[in-house]
Amino acid sequence: MANLSQEDRNIIAEHPLDTSLDQLREPLRKTEQSYKLGSLSSDDAADGLDLGSRKVISMLLATLQGHEVALNLKSKTGSGDVASELSTLFRRVRNGDFNYEYYRALSRLVIKQASDVDIWNAVFDLIITVSRTTPPTDVPVSFDDTPVTISSSSWQGSEQTRRIIESAMFYEIKGCTYRAVGGFFEKYFKEWPWSHKTEAIYNRMNKRYTGGRWTDYPDPPNEDAVWVWLSRFQDEHLSDTRGVFYTTKSTSDLTGGEAQRQLDLFVKRRGIETSGKHNWKDVLVIGELKQSKWPLKKILLQLARYMRDAFTAQPTRRFIHGFFLHKTTMELWVFDRSGPYSSGEFDIHKEPEKFIRAIAGYAMMDDEELGLDTFTELDNKGRFVTISKDETGLENRMRLDKAPFVKQRAVVCRGTTCFRSSDLATVVKFSWTSDMRTPEAVHLRLASEKGVEGMAKLIGYQRITSISELRSGLTFQSRHRFRDGNTSATTSSQTSLGPIQNLNISTPSKRKPAGGERGIQKKSKSDSQRSKLSQEYEAAQKPSEPAVSLYESDNGQYSNRIFGCLAIAPAGRALSEFTQWQQSTDSVPSAIRELLATLRDAIKAHRSL
Repeated sequence: MANLSQEDRNIIAEHPLDTSLDQLREPLRKTEQSYKLGSLSSDDAADGLDLGSRKVISMLLATLQGHEVALNLKSKTGSGDVASELSTLFRRVRNGDFNYEYYRALSRLVIKQASDVDIWNAVFDLIITVSRTTPPTDVPVSFDDTPVTISSSSWQGSEQTRRIIESAMFYEIKGCTYRAVGGFFEKYFKEWPWSHKTEAIYNRMNKRYTGGRWTDYPDPPNEDAVWVWLSRFQDEHLSDTRGVFYTTKSTSDLTGGEAQRQLDLFVKRRGIETSGKHNWKDVLVIGELKQSKWPLKKILLQLARYMRDAFTAQPTRRFIHGFFLHKTTMELWVFDRSGPYSSGEFDIHKEPEKFIRAIAGYAMMDDEELGLDTFTELDNKGRFVTISKDETGLENRMRLDKAPFVKQRAVVCRGTTCFRSSDLATVVKFSWTSDMRTPEAVHLRLASEKGVEGMAKLIGYQRITSISELRSGLTFQSRHRFRDGNTSATTSSQTSLGPIQNLNISTPSKRKPAGGERGIQKKSKSDSQRSKLSQEYEAAQKPSEPAVSLYESDNGQYSNRIFGCLAIAPAGRALSEFTQWQQSTDSVPSAIRELLATLRDAIKAHRSL
């Protein structure tokens, strides 16, 4: 809860709300009743299925925004006033960016005629909550056109509720979702050694397809009935496949995650001991079943939430297959670090072969076809990677700790994952970086060649694959447009700030300050004042053509990322671990000495540049 200062309370007392909210209490009460009855959800509201709730919340925000108190209270999240913050919320709600759950506390206080202090306190809480759970759009304001991205990785542990994660996931995927991708079914289900087996299964199943439909497929297709049908299909046709379909009956059936989840369908490798329990690290394919037809955004966000959990448990995975089957409509999906894309939806009765071969194909895929990590190897001593040493070019095998000490809890991101080597001397870092960005290994080599002090030493780097390689053979058209009409991650930023491009620190501005050329000379170093290394680096970074942002909305193509493995030394510790003080023989605790040495090295490195 926000803490109101005495000055805030004085302003509220001087300008009472009086009867300004009276006309809104009945509409708000009806909205609250609809919510309790389950006919109102954040997804439905955002998709335009309950415009009335958005309208009344908009009226509430507009009324509060125009009140004298809002014009005098200072924001607790920025430099403006509360009226400007309410104006931002109003625009978001009117544009479809709406989750009733966030506004519910304020609405209920208005309904029960709470005190002015409680209502304005709730306004502050609302602004703080929405500023976190509905993050601003991506603004690519970084060196070498590296975007600052917004993702769902900010939330961990008990914070990962369905509403919060799905709201964050929408911002993560809305500008990079593609449907009806050309060549999807051919690439994933028709060009593999097992493809003839799925064709044979379909031919055997033909006797159950008459009159343009599957005669034994349940109608209505509720989840239990579909699971019974799939179990029988699996027993008859998939008894010797690599993968097996499972379902969960309760959240306790699925372990290894940071939040409780329950999956309708998933594939796991045959032979893994279950004992009624399953682990996220073993989930290979994820499926969603619905008896009725759901809005795309609603069911896709549910699937995306499960994909996020799978990537969190398997952080070096390359991509994950998934599908949803609602009523008789099916859509096949792949999620990778650049976003989700699909086959496009089809009716299982109108395209029976596609239905059977997809279900059978998921159970037959090998590790590479499933998008698993095939770079990291495993033997009886544990996991290891093989990387060529940067100095000699000789192959170097490095054993990894059992679990990473750094990983990102998101889907569309760099997927940065860091392991310590088993001897604790080296950090092995996996990441998906933009192909528009110079690899980190190049920076480290240049720094080493120029004698930069205080830098980590490059042990080796291995390029593994890229998004463009994983998506080869597919045809991507325009991005999918969700109902809020905004598919670009940079739209609102460009509206308020203008097109933000070419923000390299080495690119001089064409605008002259008020002081003319003299003003520029006072504010920047001349070439003779800057280090030789910085001049060489800037020269190497200057593009021959204007740079393009990774998230440029008019690009018309997906973002290509390079998956690589980097080994550097020495291995440090996370800042959070510096609370574990260990007394040394000196008067200064060893953790403090280690932290100070780290800061010293950072200063040395910056002075050398």
